[in-house]
Amino acid sequence: MKLTKFLISLPPCIFSVVCIIAVLYLTLVPRPLPDMDIPLFPGADKVVHAIMMMGVMLCLAFDYMRKKRNPQEKAPLVILLLFLIATIAFGGAIELLQGLMAMGRGEDIYDFIADAAGAIIGFIITVVAWRRTLIWLQGCN
Repeated sequence: MKLTKFLISLPPCIFSVVCIIAVLYLTLVPRPLPDMDIPLFPGADKVVHAIMMMGVMLCLAFDYMRKKRNPQEKAPLVILLLFLIATIAFGGAIELLQGLMAMGRGEDIYDFIADAAGAIIGFIITVVAWRRTLIWLQGCN
């Protein structure tokens, strides 16, 4: 109960802003994390891209849910589709910026595809979990 009240009391777009700043830092700074020499499977960076964009989509939706806490309402598909389009465009913009910046990173169409896949997965999770999340948020009143 205390956690839910705390989450609702935060500024309106805090999760989205923090997530977007983190994604920008991780994708646009040349070496944002130290090398750990941990062997990864091929394509691990694509999974990371998908997870980051899924996180952006989920944060946008959660911030919206915190404002609209009526569990009787169905998921607003038009708004969620706008969030989806914005998240995919954000992923595309990151790829374009990586190509324009001469900092050791380059654009990759497969990264963009992974970004879009992650955003779509976040959209699906949001639609499926919409009502349950609102009921959980409502429980703090």
